[in-house]
Amino acid sequence: MIFDQGASTIKTLSIPRTVKVSLVETLRDEIIRGDLTPGQYLRLEEIAARFDVSTMPVREALRDLEADGMVTNFPHRGARVTELSADELQDIYDIRANLEEMAARSAVPFVTKPLITELAALIEEIENHSGDVATLVTLNHEFHLTLYAASGRKHLYDLIRTLRYRSQHYLHVYTAEIDTSGLRQTPGEHRAILEACKCGDAEQAAALTREHIAEAGRAIVKYQRERETSAGAVVVESNARNHDPR
Repeated sequence: MIFDQGASTIKTLSIPRTVKVSLVETLRDEIIRGDLTPGQYLRLEEIAARFDVSTMPVREALRDLEADGMVTNFPHRGARVTELSADELQDIYDIRANLEEMAARSAVPFVTKPLITELAALIEEIENHSGDVATLVTLNHEFHLTLYAASGRKHLYDLIRTLRYRSQHYLHVYTAEIDTSGLRQTPGEHRAILEACKCGDAEQAAALTREHIAEAGRAIVKYQRERETSAGAVVVESNARNHDPR
């Protein structure tokens, strides 16, 4: 069974779907790459002018991104790129580890030879990719969602996809700033998961998937917590200077 791995499939009668989907995909990519940063305001008029469209499809695109957890809409203040604390990221990765373990276990009985070929090709693409980090993050995301789609469990799949979108930007930032080789090393873990699928070992595939997600979560949460500590120290130092009686 194949599920939509991109934007919401809910249709809006008054808006051409291709325009809205194009906006969703472009804005999502910019958030993942860090071109649009956590906390940054997304103003309807500015986005509409930039893409030469009316504000209506922009508004609908932002609603879709809010449903994916990538944008937060504030009444009377507009939309902002969602900010996540280290504690929130920890929560997301804990939930993801459980859900993705379940999805991998459920998918194994339905893994076919064509699917194995497709997953192997994605692993090779990750190994051979020498370009931007955003593409590596996207390929990693695609590998997992392609496997989970085989489970046929649409609601489980949708929950995982949403949680992945919420945390994907932080994976990009961590990989770009701290661990540029990390995603290029994950194919070894992906290959182990794929091998378990080929052998029909659902429990092994599930266990490997859980540890794969949990390990990434530990590194990213640690990094985000250090960033928060550093930012807090800067604020304290700034306040001290501003109140220096000398």
